Amino acid sequence: MNKIAALADIRPTSAIDLPDTQVVAREAFGIETDMVVPAFSVRTEHVPDVDPAYKFDRETTLAILAGFAFNRRVM
Repeated sequence: MNKIAALADIRPTSAIDLPDTQVVAREAFGIETDMVVPAFSVRTEHVPDVDPAYKFDRETTLAILAGFAFNRRVM
């Protein structure tokens, strides 16, 4: 599948409501944690392709995920 065809299958941002599923942060971000966080089951045009070489910083990622999970500001 080419990139244009893939973009045609992506839902527009205007269709986003609230997260409709949950994911295990360890599996999604490759960090050591048991945290389960809210997620969207359908991708939008703002979600980049997965880069398997990218490594998330554990502390930063946990802080951001906690903000989303508990509806808190992260500074």
